[in-house]
Amino acid sequence: MKNIFSISPFRLLALTSLLFGATACNRTASVQVMENTPTNTLFPQGDKTPAEYFTGNAFLHIMVTRDKNNDFVMGSVTFEPGARTNWHTHPKGQVLIVTEGEGLYQEKGHPAKIIRKGDVVNIPANKEHWHGANATSKMVHIALTNYQDDTNVVWLEPVKESEFLSANQTAK
Repeated sequence: MKNIFSISPFRLLALTSLLFGATACNRTASVQVMENTPTNTLFPQGDKTPAEYFTGNAFLHIMVTRDKNNDFVMGSVTFEPGARTNWHTHPKGQVLIVTEGEGLYQEKGHPAKIIRKGDVVNIPANKEHWHGANATSKMVHIALTNYQDDTNVVWLEPVKESEFLSANQTAK
C-alpha cells in the first residue's frame, strides 16, 4: 500500500481492526447486511450528493452515523470521472481510504496529489482541501469525518474548472 499522507502501516492496521474487528467482538453490536450490492463493489453506490457541494456525479452511502458511541460519520463516496467536492474544511479532521479507482486530493496552496486504491489520506483539522475523481477515472473512498460540537464539515466555494484541469495535468 502506498502511504502518501503520514499514516504508518501499523496505524492503518489498528484503524482497520477498530473499524471492522471491534464489532465482531461485541455480541450486542448492530450488523448491517448490504443487500443488492453488485459483486464488484464493496458497498452500494448510495444517494446523489447535493449539487451545492459537489461538481459532477457523486454518490454517498452512509455506513455509520454519529451516535452515543461514535463522534464521527463514516460513508462510502463514489465519484464518477470529473466529479469532485467543493473546497472545504473539517474542524476535527478527516480520513479517506481509497477503495477503488484513481482520483485527486489537493490542499489549498499545494499541488494536487494522485490517490489510488489502497491509499490513506489523513487530513488535518481545518485544512482547506478538495478531493474527487480525476478527469478519466471513477474513484471510491471511505470517509471518516469527526465532529466538533455539531459540525463535521464547512463547505466553501466550488473548485474552478481551471483548477481541476491544472490538477489533472500536474498531479503526482
